[in-house]
Amino acid sequence: MLLGVAPASATFHLIKVREVYPAGSASYVMLQMLELGENQVAGHPLVAYNANGTIASNFNLPNSVDPNSPNNATILIAGPGYSAAFPGGPTPDEAHPTLNLSPSGGAVCWTEGEPPDCVAWGNFTGPLPAHSPPYAVGSPASPGGVTAGKALRRTIEAGCETSFEGTDDSDNSAADFSEVTPLPRNNAMEPTEEDCRLPSVILDSKPPNPTTAKDAEFVFHSDPPGAALECKLDTQPFTPCIHDHEEPFVYPGPLPDGSHTFQVRATNTKGTGLSTVYTWLVDTTPPTTTIKSSPANPSPGASATFTYEASQLGSTFKCAISPSDIFDVCPPTGMTYTGLPEGSYTFKVFATDKAGNAGSPATYTWQVNNSPPAPPTTPLVSTPPVLTIPKPPSKTPTTVKCKKGFVKKKVKGKTRCVKKPKKKK
Repeated sequence: MLLGVAPASATFHLIKVREVYPAGSASYVMLQMLELGENQVAGHPLVAYNANGTIASNFNLPNSVDPNSPNNATILIAGPGYSAAFPGGPTPDEAHPTLNLSPSGGAVCWTEGEPPDCVAWGNFTGPLPAHSPPYAVGSPASPGGVTAGKALRRTIEAGCETSFEGTDDSDNSAADFSEVTPLPRNNAMEPTEEDCRLPSVILDSKPPNPTTAKDAEFVFHSDPPGAALECKLDTQPFTPCIHDHEEPFVYPGPLPDGSHTFQVRATNTKGTGLSTVYTWLVDTTPPTTTIKSSPANPSPGASATFTYEASQLGSTFKCAISPSDIFDVCPPTGMTYTGLPEGSYTFKVFATDKAGNAGSPATYTWQVNNSPPAPPTTPLVSTPPVLTIPKPPSKTPTTVKCKKGFVKKKVKGKTRCVKKPKKKK
């Protein structure tokens, strides 16, 4: 499946000098993009230097090129004598009215690259102007001067032998460039370079995770373009991705609830690349909501607080209270109502899970009674009866009367009647 997509970015930073033809007014400079979409070159300078490092020309490119310029596309900037020297050659992307490079020695720089890129040749001694980061040319290529009718072209064998990459630049002109037959190429021409990488697949759209959808739609493309694609779902085998180049690739389902894994891989002349994998969750089960705490019934309406929880983590909540019964978002930590008038109320709360399934509301009904409570009644304390213990009656001293012939006499502290002693004669 190959669908056209816009470049992930459009800029000018990853551009380097690929070929220089130093032949006076017939000269040209060919810039090359390291990545897709390096097209916004308008207003950015290509600077040519004399052998002693002074500026020979400073040319701001007036226009950007095609935003769909592919990886390794080129931009051709030519002097006023180019058309006469290359009558059947490609039309330059930009005509540089003062470009006049000497084959005996000089340098050119794409000054606003990251880092800037320069090439020097012949009897160039410099130095180049100070710059941050600094310009770097190393030893000049073709130190004796560039042979008439020849161009200097950067080799691309250092990394991927068939594609221009950042690793092909060692900042040493003598090592990076060599003389070749000129081969100018403008931005409209297809790159001849081939990527050494095994192809990969980029997913442009996929099902949300989680989702309630029972089908699955994917949009994807191979990198580099044009590879054959194979897809698989879960434990099914890889099969060619059948499509009409217009609509997304679809698994109609119905897919059961649970985790699913989609894989897609690309194959070209370099081989089969690693699979691009996406796993998502199909969830059509709504969460259950439970009220964990609630006010007493009855209770005052000054403050009524509820806490609640859902059976699925990450759920959101909506709450309502009669008589309005209007549901609104409420915090997962709980909900508090204040200033409720007296009457009967019903609190309702339901949860919605991450997939969008909404559960049934949990409810609680209670009475609000704002009447002040009656003051507490002090219980009467009964006083136990006081028992009066009667005192024993006091003994009234008894008067002892003795019979005739007896008299009173103290015997052991008590008055006794004893016989009256007879008188002695």
